[in-house]
Amino acid sequence: MAFPTVVLAEKSIAVFPGWSVPEKGSGAVWFDAPLEIGGVVEPGLVLHGTALLYAPDCNVALELVARGTLTRKRIPLTRIDWRSLRGGHSNQRGRNCGEWSRVRVGHTHIHPFDMNWVVQEERMRGVNLPCAKPIDRALHTFEDVSAYSGKELRINNIDIVTRPKWDYDLFDERVDWNE
Repeated sequence: MAFPTVVLAEKSIAVFPGWSVPEKGSGAVWFDAPLEIGGVVEPGLVLHGTALLYAPDCNVALELVARGTLTRKRIPLTRIDWRSLRGGHSNQRGRNCGEWSRVRVGHTHIHPFDMNWVVQEERMRGVNLPCAKPIDRALHTFEDVSAYSGKELRINNIDIVTRPKWDYDLFDERVDWNE
């Protein structure tokens, strides 16, 4: 199935496998949930999620990813970054990101398929979705970002994705996400 068709199709999570065991050192957790279209699981099509257990309520990414069946190549199609600890995303020089070219977008942003797809060549612009734009609404909770991602990625049962088992610490210095 062609990437534009996959992106525009209504999708469902076939099974939510749960978050991984935290990686030693980084505390990173992730999941790969297989996706189905029209009741058929599409080989290599997954919703990939990442978070850090030590960073509650931030630094979450939900990404629509295609993986080749004959290779291990991973092709991101669309990603939502929520409250990134990297301080946002800089649209790279030399990339045609439309009105967002050479603009730094904030902590919460989307790397939409249409900004990263080269129509004439039928390929993605880069390995890591180089173009992003801000999200035009406030996403205060994991549930907010999950619901938003479900609409943007056209995943009708995204609510089966559970929030990570974050470690909350009363002494954490929180970032002001309203900046």
